[in-house]
Amino acid sequence: MKRLTLDEVRAALPDLDELRPIFDDLMSRSEADPARAWAGSGALGTVGSRLVPDASFVESSTRLAAAEAERLTQTYALAGRALEALAEGEPSLAARSFLEVASAEEGRERPDRALAYAEAAHRAVEGTSESVLTALALRRTARALRALGDFVEALRRYQRSHDVALGVADARGAAEAAVGAGNVLEDQGRWDEAEEWYRTALRVLDGLDEPAPERWHALLTLHIVARTRGDVESSIPLLEQAEEAAEAAGPAAATPFIENARGQLLMARGDYRAAEWCFRTALDAAGNARSRIVIGINLAEACLAQDRTLDAAEHAREAEREAIRERVVPKLPEVYRLLGRIASAEDNPDAFVLFERALEILNERHLPVLERALTLQAYAESEARRGEVEAATQLRAQARELFAVAGIAQERQRWADVFGPAPDEDLPAQGRSR
Repeated sequence: MKRLTLDEVRAALPDLDELRPIFDDLMSRSEADPARAWAGSGALGTVGSRLVPDASFVESSTRLAAAEAERLTQTYALAGRALEALAEGEPSLAARSFLEVASAEEGRERPDRALAYAEAAHRAVEGTSESVLTALALRRTARALRALGDFVEALRRYQRSHDVALGVADARGAAEAAVGAGNVLEDQGRWDEAEEWYRTALRVLDGLDEPAPERWHALLTLHIVARTRGDVESSIPLLEQAEEAAEAAGPAAATPFIENARGQLLMARGDYRAAEWCFRTALDAAGNARSRIVIGINLAEACLAQDRTLDAAEHAREAEREAIRERVVPKLPEVYRLLGRIASAEDNPDAFVLFERALEILNERHLPVLERALTLQAYAESEARRGEVEAATQLRAQARELFAVAGIAQERQRWADVFGPAPDEDLPAQGRSR
């Protein structure tokens, strides 16, 4: 039996939502084509060229159908429980049932579905005395909207959640909402407003007697804002305070975030070797696939900054493998963006293949416009490096237009999470990882 590539599977299957689990399952179990591994084309391989398992498609689809049926049974049971709760006058139980499904959908990288269930939870308790749950549901809708790239509405709901939580003295809820609002503003490059929301979170938490993880969240994001604006030295005490707050609240969960931030600080200061070791420490402590992917990308960036393109490519490929195994498809465009830059640094004339695949995935999965802007920006830099000035100019103009659509006034700069004018107008700035 011929082994199909994922591109062949994608072309064969109708583009229907109910069939996406089949593709994602095959993708998670796919493997690189060994015939391409040592060929020159291997460096340009993407998820589409991977081979699906050499097994019965009927058998695997039947197994998948059973797993999907079990998941759907749980979803229906929770939906039924929610309706019964509403009929019995228990809106809080209904909201918690919907939020449980929303969390599951978020874990499956389905923010559109997570949003629908979180909104159902909000409707169940809106206007009742369940203000804490109302605020929580608003935060979950905001988080889904941010993942979908709707920054305007995400910010509005985080702000509403903050106000509702504050009204019932839910300090941790209000602080979480304030940090969320700051994150959305930071996504848009609105640094002053983001900083104010992070400081709002800290003020809300001042009244708490016990340590709260939201405190180190706020301090860490304040550090990122200062560093991102180029104020590297003033960001250092904030990182130290974040680490102290994390120690008080329980350091284990914070370790990958603190070490990742320290690595990015060192990148901003030009100490790429030390940054590399921080990223390795963060990667060892990372507890979930998305964190491992993000930190792995940063580790690859540190190697690329040292002109170690082979090491950079290997770390980027490991991030790709993690994203494929764990079905974190929204991170693949960022991986291919980085692999495209690595190929460009090696003067590979076909680096464009990687950028084009990133753009394809962004379109197929309807991912946020910001990711497309970042990809076009890196693509433009690659074309400029090859001397394709006209193509680079067109790509950069498209990127700027999309940055404007996302409400971002300036482009991302190379290596660290920094915004600002590109260091060389002929070489567009590169993207970032968080």
